[in-house]
Amino acid sequence: KYLDKSKLNAKEMEYGAIEGMVSSLDDPYTVYLSPEDNKSANEDLAGTFGGVGISLGYKEKTLAVMTPLPKTPAANAGILAGDLILKITDKKNNVDRDTTGIGLDEAVKLIRGEIGTEVTLKLYREGEKETFDVTLKRDNIVVPSLEMEWIARGGKKIAWVKLYKFSDLIYTEWPETVAKIIKEKDANYGGIILDLRNNPGGFLQ
Repeated sequence: KYLDKSKLNAKEMEYGAIEGMVSSLDDPYTVYLSPEDNKSANEDLAGTFGGVGISLGYKEKTLAVMTPLPKTPAANAGILAGDLILKITDKKNNVDRDTTGIGLDEAVKLIRGEIGTEVTLKLYREGEKETFDVTLKRDNIVVPSLEMEWIARGGKKIAWVKLYKFSDLIYTEWPETVAKIIKEKDANYGGIILDLRNNPGGFLQ
């Protein structure tokens, strides 16, 4: 009996009903993901996705580049950490979005996309007088699950393993890292620091 029948979307109502049932469990670890959100979550867990290689955040409440990943379209185009992203344009997907008030999830969805397609970012860089546009062709972005470096403490060599996420890549990267530590350790070997700071989780197993 809803008045405006044009607003009724059976699929969206179905998703809403499921989301409501799941949220009634009052369990923060049990959530419903729509197909679109599920696709994005699986891409994150796989550690690979179509994108431009930018880690996003905010600088004085404005969407900003936190880190351009090396050897990605963003880094190759000269985008720098601290660049403010003022607008996202994607003609193929009819996107022409000013970033004022934009959430990180929405920004990620708009910047990611099919490999080989283009997205244009309007940027402002501190010290520059004018804003400028950078058009990037999306590529397959691989985000490592961990990094390892040797640090010296008290005359000992310690393996510092920064584990960023329990993604699909950890199945190959973890054994490779362990093998590297075993191969490179010597008489000054002092152990391992497993750094889990800011790790959002991932695959439970």
